[in-house]
This record gives sequence, structure tokens and C-alpha cells, in this order.
Amino acid sequence: MKRAWEVYAAVLQAARARGLEGGDEEVAKALLAWPKERFHAFARELGLKEKYLRHDLLPVAFLPEPLRWALQEGLPLRQAHRLHRLLKRGELSLEDLLGKDLEGLLALLAPPGEVDPSAPVWLFPPEPWEEVLPKAVAQALVLLYTKAGELVVDPMAGRGTVVEAAQALGRRAWGGDIAPRGPKVERADIRDLPKRFRGEASLVVLHPPTFQTWLREEGHREEAEERYGVYIRHISSLLDLCRPALAPGGKLVLVARPRRALAPWDLEAGQDFFLAPFERALAEADFRPRRYHLAVSQDGRQDWHLFVGESGEGGGR
Repeated sequence: MKRAWEVYAAVLQAARARGLEGGDEEVAKALLAWPKERFHAFARELGLKEKYLRHDLLPVAFLPEPLRWALQEGLPLRQAHRLHRLLKRGELSLEDLLGKDLEGLLALLAPPGEVDPSAPVWLFPPEPWEEVLPKAVAQALVLLYTKAGELVVDPMAGRGTVVEAAQALGRRAWGGDIAPRGPKVERADIRDLPKRFRGEASLVVLHPPTFQTWLREEGHREEAEERYGVYIRHISSLLDLCRPALAPGGKLVLVARPRRALAPWDLEAGQDFFLAPFERALAEADFRPRRYHLAVSQDGRQDWHLFVGESGEGGGR
């Protein structure tokens, strides 16, 4: 699929081939001044919808230079127009756009305390609890993968951030944990999840313990070089428990906090570390990989890796 800027440039080239002269703004104004029938025929010749050409594509000629540059670099057209609207309303200034890369521009679209789900990296406000999924990240997941009224399930809910976000956005939600730490979380074991929900959830968020937390809980029973492999197999078993709860086509988000350093015995064992094992665990549990999101705190101290898989059949496989 061509980028919006490439289509825009092709439109101006076609207009100039028909005798229109001048810079981009002059050509765009001339096109917009054409009679409706002529404009409609021009759009049809280019294989474009008339409304898209008139209201989305040609207005690119009137965008400020930082947004035109960003479009050439791959900024989605709708995001460029959103930023332009913020400029016209005085909520942003031209100085806010200058010197920003695409990630920085997209971050301007997120209200304080929220993230832009379409951004390549989700930047969220720092939160005090290291092992609690940030509220802004939970909101983004619910918005991306569910609709109003659908069911969101979090079987290792902890403080209940996902449940609270889902309910605030008009979704049904259930959260369970063997040691609940929030008022919206029920005391429940994930092993009972297949009995509780059968093919009902549009989204399941699985937030297993980090490797270090799991290692403390397990008491270092395995040989050093085997521990990480056992940890990944543990995650796979949790994914198997989640699958029956999902509706056909439902999404599961595996929340991962990978290690950042390896011990010498890890390297000697030839294990694959960091993100690859989480992807493998998702695939081995028979989820079709769909997307990957990286969420980073604005102070750079926290990062969350979110693997999204889709259930093929749901309902008790």
C-alpha cells in the first residue's frame, strides 16, 4: 500500500500534466475550484474517492512544513490532520512540532496520562509499582482489542489495573488472582479459569510473574542453565489455561518483562533469551501471533513488552 504522501505527490503530478501550474498550494486550490463534475472525473481517473481527495489528500498542501516532512517519513495521514487541528485550536504551537521525530509527534496526540495506541512506542507516565501494568497501557490494550460491552478477563490481575480500565471504558471485566491486591479482583486460581469462562472473552491479558519473581517463588529447584527454560514452559502452561476462555477470534496479550543481562552459564547453555522465548511460548500454545507493542515510561526506567496472539477457535479447545 502506498503512503499518503506518495499518493498526494501523484495527484499533483497528474494535475500539472493537465496544465495546472505553480506550487503545491496553488495547484491544490485550482483543483478544489474545479466544477464538481470535472473534479469527480479527475478523482475517478486516479482511482480515488472524491471525498478522500477533497477533504483528506489535497489539504496536505496547506499543512505546515514539519507535518509535510513527517508525512514523507511515514506519518499516517489521519494523525497529521489531528496534529493540524490541535495547532489551529491553539492546543499546540509550531515550536512543539519542530525537531520532533515521528515517535515524538505521535506522543503529542496522547492526552496527559494516556498513550497513543497507534504510536510505534507507547510512552506512559511513570508509576510507583514496578510489577503492575501501567494504567495507560491497560487502557490502550482495551481500546485496541475490544468494543463496548465485550468481556475482558485478567486471571493474574494483581491490583486490578486491567479490570478498572476495562470497566471505565464500558467493557465487562473480570479479574482474579491467588493473592488479590485490589477491590475489583476476586481470589481465584488461574487453573480454574477454563471452568469459569468458555469462549466468552474478547480479550484475555496474561501478566505472569517476571523471571526473577518466579525464581524466588520456585526456590531455585532446577539447575542454573535449566531455570529459564522451565520458566518459559511455565508460561506456556498458563497460556493453555487461558485459551478456552477466549471467543473465536479473541485476543490474548502476553505481558513480558525480559531479562537484560545473562550469566555465563546461560550463554554456555546456548539458550535463546530476551524476547524470542515469549514469542515461542505464544506460538507453542497455539495462538496466532498478531502484533507486538513496546511500552516505555517517560523517564525511561520501565519497559513492558506486549505480545498479542489470536485464538483460532476459542470455546474450550
